[in-house]
Amino acid sequence: MAAAHPFDDAFGMMKQMQGELNQIKTELHNEKTRRTSEVGELQREVRTLRGQLEQALKDLTAANDRVACALTSETAIRGRALEMLRKEVADAIHLSSEVHHLKTIQATHFGKLATELKTERHERQVGQQTLDAMLSSEVQTRTEECEMLSNQMMSFRTEWDANLREDRLNVAALVKDVNIAGQLLAGKVFDYETLGISDLATTCASSPNNPLNSMGGTVNGTLGLTSPGESRPNTSP
Repeated sequence: MAAAHPFDDAFGMMKQMQGELNQIKTELHNEKTRRTSEVGELQREVRTLRGQLEQALKDLTAANDRVACALTSETAIRGRALEMLRKEVADAIHLSSEVHHLKTIQATHFGKLATELKTERHERQVGQQTLDAMLSSEVQTRTEECEMLSNQMMSFRTEWDANLREDRLNVAALVKDVNIAGQLLAGKVFDYETLGISDLATTCASSPNNPLNSMGGTVNGTLGLTSPGESRPNTSP
């Protein structure tokens, strides 16, 4: 085996360093290229921003000029308005004495009106209280009268109902008596028990208005009519 050259290690190290140097150069070239591109982009952006800034400055200057013109015009207008306001204030101060005099007159007039209103209010309140008292008394009187009339009406209705029932009974009895009297005048004979008036003979005989008394007849036990010169047989069973 041949002996190793004494510079092989140094040559290998130099070769390795040469490779690393080439790699670093390549990376440096790439970085330089990238930096150049970035610088170009930054320059273009700076130019763009500078153009925008110049345009904004122009716009701001124009706006400032417009605001200055408007402010000048507004100052002039406000100056004239201020002069007019000062004139109006002077006129108001000049008229304040007259206004004070008018206020004094109005205050006196309002005080007089307030006094009259207070007096009128008191009189109206007194009249209202008197009217309320009279109205309450009248309402109480009318209430009592209505209650009395209601009681009288109830009493009258009760009495009227009782009289109506009594009149109906009297009318019924009168109709029955008239029918019986008609039958008696017709000369018919009936039994007291059949007619349901067992005491009719006694009543008719004792009555001063009995037509049989004026005829001179009598009533027998069966309602038979007898005259002074004749007699009838008893036909009751």
